Amino acid sequence: MNKTEYLTKLTNELGHMPYGDVKDIIQSIEEHFEEGISEGRSEEEIAESLGDPKELAVEFKDGAKFKQIIKKRKMSDNFKGPDGRGRIFVIVFNAFVGIELWLVLLAAIVAAFMFLAGDAGIIGVIIAAMIMGKITEFIVPFIFLVLTLVCVAVFLVVLLILGIKYYIKGLKGYIRWNKNVWNYGLGED
Repeated sequence: MNKTEYLTKLTNELGHMPYGDVKDIIQSIEEHFEEGISEGRSEEEIAESLGDPKELAVEFKDGAKFKQIIKKRKMSDNFKGPDGRGRIFVIVFNAFVGIELWLVLLAAIVAAFMFLAGDAGIIGVIIAAMIMGKITEFIVPFIFLVLTLVCVAVFLVVLLILGIKYYIKGLKGYIRWNKNVWNYGLGED
């Protein structure tokens, strides 16, 4: 497959990605072809070294950068299979550290949700009591309490939004790292 055919197939496979990302990817691949040609390699050899355009597109969709993919391709040329140590490490690490850590982080997010729900309930009760006139002599402290609880609630909402966002992002990276160690081992001795 020559350069034009390869880039056409890759562009078709990247179809649903944002235009700017596809443009950057295609530009990086074109530069890779130009470098390879200047080193005396044929377009077919370069295309073969990049692998199937469909598989390459999947890696780009998973968030990999071109330099990472090329580095992985070079490593996989010398790769003879996992050495077993990586798989044992993943199992032991997840059994004693990894899974527990992610569960603790998830528990912290759930606890923040529970606190936020309790906070909203307290605010509701205090406001209802003020409306019914049951808290007349302590009105000023209760107003400050409500304002404080509202500020805490706003802070918790922001914290939860960021916490969930980075929890998901971190968990995806952690799973990707596990798959990498599982498939490629711990590296050279």
